[in-house]
Amino acid sequence: NIGEYVHIGCTHRVVIGNDVLMGSKVYITDHNHGIYRGNDVSSPDIPPAKRRLTEGESVEIGDRCWIGEFVTILPGVTIGEGSIIGSHSTVTHDIPANSIAVGSPARVVKMWDESSQQWLKMKKGS
Repeated sequence: NIGEYVHIGCTHRVVIGNDVLMGSKVYITDHNHGIYRGNDVSSPDIPPAKRRLTEGESVEIGDRCWIGEFVTILPGVTIGEGSIIGSHSTVTHDIPANSIAVGSPARVVKMWDESSQQWLKMKKGS
């Protein structure tokens, strides 16, 4: 289920699992417009749309994930199955399976505990 105005930019590989719920205005990309590190960088004199695209880094969203409204998912990220990404979050690194992540950058705030069948809060700094 994909909401309105979802933008998926793909030059390499974006994988979305089964039974994923995706809110409106979600942005997923596996690349960037321009190079900003190293020696061969993009000049600000070149319009962004004309800058060389970076090589894609795979994005993977596991089965049964819920991606909230206005979420941004950046290159090289894997979101584990059963996870929830809160609205307005920016996912810059991998999110483990069966977890809830929020914020910009997104951080895990709860994880599913199989033995108690409960979402357990994560301690700060975990």
